[in-house]
Amino acid sequence: MEMRPFFNKGSLWAYPLYATIGGSFGYWLQGVESRQYKLLSDRRQALMDKRARRALEESTTVDPATQADKEGIMATV
Repeated sequence: MEMRPFFNKGSLWAYPLYATIGGSFGYWLQGVESRQYKLLSDRRQALMDKRARRALEESTTVDPATQADKEGIMATV
C-alpha cells in the first residue's frame, strides 16, 4: 500500500477559495431567509389588522334584516 498525502501542495489554494465561496453563499442565503420571514410577518400583521378592522365595522353597523329579527315582526325597517 502506498502512502500518499491527503492534500496536494499544488492545489492547496482551492480549499480556501471553495470555503470563501460557500461561506458567502450561506451568508447571502441567510439574508434572503431573514428578509422573507420579515415580509411574511409584516403581511400576517397587516391581515390581522384588516380582520380586526372588519370585525369592528361589522359589530358597529346594523343590518336592517338582522335588526328586524331582533326586534320582532312589527319592527319598522
